[in-house]
Amino acid sequence: MKKILFFLLSLTVVASSAFCKEKKNAKNEVVRIAIEGGWKPYNFVDEKGKITGFDVDVVNAIAERIGGLTIKFEPTPWDGMLVALSAGRFDAVANEIKKNPAREKQYLYASQPYNYDYPALIFKNTTKIKSAQDLFGKTVIVGGGSSYAEWVEKFNKENGNKINIVYAGDTATAAIFAEVLSGRADVTIDGPVAAGVFINERKEPLSYIPADPDLLNPAYLIFAKNKKGERIRALFDQGLEEIRADGTLSKLAIKWFGSDTTVKSK
Repeated sequence: MKKILFFLLSLTVVASSAFCKEKKNAKNEVVRIAIEGGWKPYNFVDEKGKITGFDVDVVNAIAERIGGLTIKFEPTPWDGMLVALSAGRFDAVANEIKKNPAREKQYLYASQPYNYDYPALIFKNTTKIKSAQDLFGKTVIVGGGSSYAEWVEKFNKENGNKINIVYAGDTATAAIFAEVLSGRADVTIDGPVAAGVFINERKEPLSYIPADPDLLNPAYLIFAKNKKGERIRALFDQGLEEIRADGTLSKLAIKWFGSDTTVKSK
């Protein structure tokens, strides 16, 4: 009887080990991920040519939990990123993507957000702006199709189209902020973290305020709407849940932003 029990227990251990190994090395495949690569500190190429930033660290932490995946990041301009995802050039986008009805029809969203931010108005110190109403009669430059563009378009429409909105061809943070510094635009809209890093590192004469004090936007990882995208999303959902539960996600936010922006609070 003892021999039989030992044999059954041995089988259980072997089966359990095999299952864990299979789970850890689930697919052993390449996952191609688009990022802007010029949006510090979310994702950017550092002085050594290395792709880094909060979004990059989050994806790598998730992939480490999953196992068996090779992550390949590819810096891509914002205005072509989602089109390339639809065309199958990428499997996912890690670029602080916000939800809207059109995107939800075209892409697969992770089951939960991994970060939060709000639209901030960024302007030269000599420009008098205390609220969004001060945008009337001014030129605002934004990245086309971004959540920041959506906000200002909606606000403009609700207020009689009194704002001149122009769209940036190059959506790298430095390029857009340069338009404001040069006076070709009065204001831009970006995340407060990116604005703060740019201003502090470069000592530029810029200020920023919340565009809408009550607005806080969740950011998601999104995936191609195909079989591989469905499979990768399920794995990433599991990995994201794990790094949130063990505190890794919060630690990454504190590392890059100085505070935990992964919870819904301002």
